[in-house]
Amino acid sequence: MPPRIKTAHITITGQVQGIGFRPFVYRLAQKLSIKGIVANTRAGVKIVAQGANLKKFIAQLRTAPPPLAVIESFIVSYKKSRCYENFIIAHSDVKSKELGVFVLPDIALCDECKKELFSFGDRRFHYPFINCTQCGPRYTIILNLPYDRERTTMHQFSLCPNCAAEYRDPLNRRFHAEPLACPVCGPSLTLFDKHGTELSQEPLIGAAKALIKGNVVAIKGLGGFHLACDATSDRAVKTLRMRKERSGKPFAVMVEDANVARLFCQLNRFALQTLKSPRAPIVLAPKLPNPKIQLSPLVAPENPYVGVMVAYTPLHTLLFYTLRQITGKPAVLVMTSANRSDEPIVCTDEELKNNLKRVFHYTVTHNREIANRCDDSVVLVEKKKAIMVRRARGYAPQPIALGKMFHVKHPTLGVGGDGRNAFCLAQGDKLFLSPHIGDLNSIGNEQFFLQTLERLIDWTGIHPQRVVCDLHPDYSSTRLAERLSRRWGAELYGVQHHYAHILSVIVEHNLTPPVIGLACDGTGYGVDGAIWGCETVLVQPDLSWKRLAHLGYLRHNAGGGMIADPVKVALAYCEQAGVTRSEVRALGLTPNRGGQDLPYVTSSLGRLFDAVAAITGICRQATFEGEAAIALEKAAVDADKLTVKPPPFSAELDPLPILRWVVAQTLSRIPSPQIALGFHLALVNGLAEMLTDLTKNYRINQVCLSGGSMQNRLLREGLVKLLSRRGITVYHNEAVPLNDGGVAIGQVVVPIS
Repeated sequence: MPPRIKTAHITITGQVQGIGFRPFVYRLAQKLSIKGIVANTRAGVKIVAQGANLKKFIAQLRTAPPPLAVIESFIVSYKKSRCYENFIIAHSDVKSKELGVFVLPDIALCDECKKELFSFGDRRFHYPFINCTQCGPRYTIILNLPYDRERTTMHQFSLCPNCAAEYRDPLNRRFHAEPLACPVCGPSLTLFDKHGTELSQEPLIGAAKALIKGNVVAIKGLGGFHLACDATSDRAVKTLRMRKERSGKPFAVMVEDANVARLFCQLNRFALQTLKSPRAPIVLAPKLPNPKIQLSPLVAPENPYVGVMVAYTPLHTLLFYTLRQITGKPAVLVMTSANRSDEPIVCTDEELKNNLKRVFHYTVTHNREIANRCDDSVVLVEKKKAIMVRRARGYAPQPIALGKMFHVKHPTLGVGGDGRNAFCLAQGDKLFLSPHIGDLNSIGNEQFFLQTLERLIDWTGIHPQRVVCDLHPDYSSTRLAERLSRRWGAELYGVQHHYAHILSVIVEHNLTPPVIGLACDGTGYGVDGAIWGCETVLVQPDLSWKRLAHLGYLRHNAGGGMIADPVKVALAYCEQAGVTRSEVRALGLTPNRGGQDLPYVTSSLGRLFDAVAAITGICRQATFEGEAAIALEKAAVDADKLTVKPPPFSAELDPLPILRWVVAQTLSRIPSPQIALGFHLALVNGLAEMLTDLTKNYRINQVCLSGGSMQNRLLREGLVKLLSRRGITVYHNEAVPLNDGGVAIGQVVVPIS
């Protein structure tokens, strides 16, 4: 009988596939004379190891894994096994039913591949699909698990002998880099004109020349198509806005590197790190007052910030290189998702042609299929914190770990809200927040939701027995939740919107209640049937809750959705504030055309922002959610210093005195930035006083902030500053979106008996 020796059986779960983990294990085993085997499975990476240095081998695996690895669990057991003659990397095991693998997000171009990209003589010189185990597409090409080439959209490309040798060599950084390719065997680019005719010129040169001439070019990226144009050209940006029918919503821009971004926006050290990180999100950065590169004001009109990202794929990197070669200067391109309003980003040539054929002049596309469409992520940077606004490429679908006090006993789906939708699957101590879906009021986005849900259920093994939705009876997400619960035979529960917002903060920071939470936004259905939107709640240790305070109720007939008519809101609020008809005429508040909606009673901070923006003339027509509030914040930021004194908010947060003050100041010809700043300061002081009193009354020292209005930097930072000075610990969403993109996380942890 052959001898049997002590053998370690190791299972590692988490983000451990597609990042060079197996070759790392192999090299470490060679270094420490370890014998055995390593393999990918649906349950994670499994290792069998033997040798005199076994303890050292395990310790180094646990404490010094590859840079991109995220180890969720590390389980070791010992038993006697047959002797292994060497250490090998085995084929993946696809039969395992247990799931412990986290799907890796797409990763920005790494430095080593970028160096090769521009190394003349390298066989991947100027190849727009260069990648290795440390960069390239992951989530957007995966069809199934475990993550191997045959279960990705790269299966159609057979490796040439050179690539195959790299792919099979454990000492090569491209060992089992599943998107591996080269010009001989991999994907290629094609350039089309607006009629769909293939052009013979080199695609990136043709695209660059078209962009320089002011054309709109559709470019196929990682998770879908972008629409690009010259961000410094008023004519080009105006053309894109007109063709896309997007009148005011800000566009993101892309640059070749962070040094170019610093020529038109303010970036602190942490913002630069975030911009250059492997996640490479869009960073919302303050505009420079005197930029060295002048962007068209149409890129982000009436907005204090510009969303900027660096070229994160080799394709984009080569496009910017080509533009610089032609013009001799760095380019800045609008790079916005190719989609119709309220529809998902398009990811196939057919979708592009059917949905947007009148928007672009040229198309740069390629023949690598996109399995999972995915938008760019968006973050705000505050000192040393990146605050999530839209969680997608680079972040999703990485799981969020639940703290010890949370445990989702039954497999649960939180469908989220209607706007900025993202759903959440949860079981045990894991939450899987989907990539950004968008507004659920379209058939396209609902289909996107269902396709993404089906794939994540398959990958995570979480088959929902409970479905949790918003209380709003007319939300598309509520109706979708009802259908899913019937289809699965799952229990259906409704959860109050702002309570879910505060729970998302508690979960993210693993807080132990009680806490006092302030959730501010535009729309959230209240338990009394009113539309809530500035709510202070108490969350108890058992996660039960009650409403403590709110912005005083007002009535308006401007619609109960996420976008309201600012003038209609202002007129309704002026009437309740006792503003005379002659004063209304002097303000120039003329109702916009359109029928009268049903009257709504609301405590919404978003609607108060709308009213103030309309009264002051800062914004009287909203074309996208939060437009009036953003314009009001910009006006306040533009004010040098406050020269007028606003009245304090009452303890009951009655909005009528501040509305009367805004009217009086506007009629007195006080500059609108002054009024906007005064309003913000009065609001921050009033909310801070209210929260301070409540923390004293309830003897609670933890305050949680959430909701879309908290994306307003003056509001969020003002509250954090004032409350912190008073010894109160303040938390808000960071890794989870402040807006409704994070509300599903609160939904899945609600204790339901």
